[in-house]
Amino acid sequence: MKKTTYYLVILALTGLSISCEETFSPKGELQNKYSINLILRSDTTFQTAYISKAYDVQGFDPQKLTTDPAVDGAVISLKYSDSPKQYFFRDTVDNGNINTRFNTPAKYYYIKNFRPVYGKQIELNVALPDGQKLLSVTNVPEGIYFDEAKTLPFLPGPFIGNDTVYINVVWKNSNSNTAKTARAYLNYYHKELNGDTVGFVKRVPVAMDISGSDTSYVMSKSVFENKVQIPRKLLDIALRQISAGDSKKGRYLIGTLNVEIMVLDDNLSKYFSSEQFFNYGFTVRNFPADFTDITGGFGFFGSYSYTKRVIQFDPKYLISAYGYLGYQK
Repeated sequence: MKKTTYYLVILALTGLSISCEETFSPKGELQNKYSINLILRSDTTFQTAYISKAYDVQGFDPQKLTTDPAVDGAVISLKYSDSPKQYFFRDTVDNGNINTRFNTPAKYYYIKNFRPVYGKQIELNVALPDGQKLLSVTNVPEGIYFDEAKTLPFLPGPFIGNDTVYINVVWKNSNSNTAKTARAYLNYYHKELNGDTVGFVKRVPVAMDISGSDTSYVMSKSVFENKVQIPRKLLDIALRQISAGDSKKGRYLIGTLNVEIMVLDDNLSKYFSSEQFFNYGFTVRNFPADFTDITGGFGFFGSYSYTKRVIQFDPKYLISAYGYLGYQK
């Protein structure tokens, strides 16, 4: 009896797999949904948003799409939760910015003269051309205040009792549950033979990744703690690269080391923590269903606060270590 039951189960499963073979699709039903991506930046007053519609393709390769899924004609507005005033985006077709994939002008939405206020809650409201609504909220992070006792005051800095391996930038008041992103750059100048002084920007790595015999440099680093430590040897490498192959070191004038700190809101922090950075090359359609904070659709709405720490160089240090001059405005 047990043997007969076993064969009946096998036959039933076999029949099920045969009957479903022709109708099974890993795609599922295409939803009539929209996706918006908007990150409010506090380091600029110019904000941009992009809206697209969910699309399908023949087969499973999203790169086969030939029609630009960007959506125009929507109404996008922002408002602070404690105020009735609304701020509206404009839509544009940017003929000077071609989408190389579809060979069409870029379509996006923009607003000028809007810088998110630290510590405020901002509501997003989108009305699509077909009447659908998209909603979301972001709480703009507070600005940060540097801990002067623990942050390097100048370069090379007072070594006695301080870290001689890292350039430490420390702040006090940021929530440890939100992510922060740090990056750094140098301002430097070159005296041309005609007497002109030309300015340049040199990105400085903030970390190093060593895997076996391979070394890569990290230009932007995200952390949850309230400090960033830049290895001094990475600054040394960047400074030496500025004049590599040029014996006339005295023509180079070094300005400042600038460390930029972006404090991410809760939405961006969760996005960062999930490690679900959307790679459209591995999806059949263009909406990221794994992670979204948009009510009524898909996509992402977030914000960050921005602060910059400017670290001056000791002119004597620049001359003795590199042969460079300090830049005086």
